[in-house]
Amino acid sequence: MSEENVTTSTTQGRDPASLRRHNLRTLLGHLHLQGATSRVRLGEITGLTRSAIADLVAELTERGLATEAGPSQPQSGRGRPPLIVSPRDESAYVLALAVDVDTVRIGRVGLGGTLLRESATRHAPLPERPEEAVTVLSRMIRRETETAEVSPLAMGVAVPGLVRDGDGVVTRAPNLGWRELALAERLREGTGFAGRVVVGNEARLAALAEHRRGAGRECADLVYVSAGVGVGGGVIARDRLLTGNTGYAGEIGHMVTNPAGRACHCGGRGCWETEIGTDALLRRAGIVAPGDRHAALAELVSRAHGSEPEALETFRGMSYAVAVGLTNLINIFDPCRVILGGLLRPTLLYAGEELRGALEELRGLPELPVELCPAELGEQGPMLGAAEAAVSSFLAGME
Repeated sequence: MSEENVTTSTTQGRDPASLRRHNLRTLLGHLHLQGATSRVRLGEITGLTRSAIADLVAELTERGLATEAGPSQPQSGRGRPPLIVSPRDESAYVLALAVDVDTVRIGRVGLGGTLLRESATRHAPLPERPEEAVTVLSRMIRRETETAEVSPLAMGVAVPGLVRDGDGVVTRAPNLGWRELALAERLREGTGFAGRVVVGNEARLAALAEHRRGAGRECADLVYVSAGVGVGGGVIARDRLLTGNTGYAGEIGHMVTNPAGRACHCGGRGCWETEIGTDALLRRAGIVAPGDRHAALAELVSRAHGSEPEALETFRGMSYAVAVGLTNLINIFDPCRVILGGLLRPTLLYAGEELRGALEELRGLPELPVELCPAELGEQGPMLGAAEAAVSSFLAGME
């Protein structure tokens, strides 16, 4: 996030209490995103006086949200060394969960984005009994909070489905078999947690994480695409995650790229997901109905890494279908960077030349420069994105 996003806005019309809250959020938001910063620099960024910065830093320190110390390296020259303000992490953290088709990841993430602890649990979601999944999630949350000295500031949950903005209801998660599941509310009930619980789509949250902590740093406009069992994505425009009217923006996996193609579980036909998802890739490799998709995919990637011709040809054969969807996204959003995650990461690695060639062939606006790059955060992306959303929610409600 650029520094312009955390500068203090006009004070006109603000009462002193709301102005102070705004300034506290601004300082803590900067520390979370940019890390340790001197008092002097905080003053330059916000336009606040030295005494105002000192007062606000003292309050953040008293709340256990920040810490202040002298520089870690000896300073040359005269004058007092600058005081460095840093976000707390061990005592100021959020809980983040990422629900996948067969795995739930949970982590403690401190202010500043530090991953303090992480674990994963295998699960088998039953479409007719989503309450069992809620029980698993609640148990994992309680296990984390019971072993912590302080409660989390907020919680974030990433799920592979449609999540309604505002109330955290998972309206539809086809790969989990969930419909109209009030997940945020159910988790509060199951854990007794009174703080903010944010639920979001896994791919959009991964896009947020890549923007702030991964391959999208310093890039104000980007498109993130990840392919697995499903295909999802997120769009960052002018440093902001696009959510749309209801929070469903970014359902790029159900963009129709082949009207004469296969039926999709969403009820449509020829969705991009049916062309470039895990099942589509495995079919290209001659693997139909594998007992373990993850194992079959891992073996295929391993064979490609070993330069086995048939495995490499499988990825090359999918490059055109990937390029069709990417062309649409590039022409619509004009990003400076396209970040590829999931199985699209090895596609870029093993068939990058073919993928770029197909993009050049298909694009009607070649004058729009765009960079293709692999995602950096891997499987942790959704969880770390859930953490970022939780921190943003905490800041928004900070008193």
